[in-house]
Amino acid sequence: MAPSWLEKFIVREDATPDPRRSSEKPALDLQYAAVAPDRRTLSVRGETAPRYEVTRQSILGAWGSKCRVTSPADQGAEVAMLDFHSMPRAYMEIVVARGGGGRRVEVGLTKQEYAAGGALGLLRWKGTGMKAYGEASWELRGEQGLVLSASVNKNQTAGVVSVWVEGLEADVLEELVLVGIAKIEQYKQTMRNAKTSLLAVAGGTVGAAA
Repeated sequence: MAPSWLEKFIVREDATPDPRRSSEKPALDLQYAAVAPDRRTLSVRGETAPRYEVTRQSILGAWGSKCRVTSPADQGAEVAMLDFHSMPRAYMEIVVARGGGGRRVEVGLTKQEYAAGGALGLLRWKGTGMKAYGEASWELRGEQGLVLSASVNKNQTAGVVSVWVEGLEADVLEELVLVGIAKIEQYKQTMRNAKTSLLAVAGGTVGAAA
């Protein structure tokens, strides 16, 4: 049985990955890499500068955080802020700075869904691989099928964010990428919180025994 903290990432349905992920090339493939404890990059193979850089800012210790997203490939331009609220909410929030600024995107945490821009409509996350305290993989799907996939390795140090729809407008494409980044960062935050809880429980047990 999965730990309670992991349940929110598990979708009780067929977890088989979409066959396109192994047989086709995505419209955009970004390599996710943790280059420091609170800094990650997302790069396209062959490009000299990362498309995106993510810097995590801790709030109230391990229990809350914001992730600032910039674009080294665009002279460090501010792209967005990912807000993982320390107080429980039914959604996480992305504040998009680029392309007009101030646009807010909400991604549901309970229903694991997101209203995408353009003609994509309502999209839902589907878990396609999950190991407790380890690797994870998801697909964001709509009526048209696979739209986005995201994965992270067992150490949460490397992963991939892939967009599977061609011809998207630039702002819609970037919003999807941000949602994929947020999925990985949300999972990593939940892992941190779970480990903090375990340490607190272990400390209390040792203290009581003493």
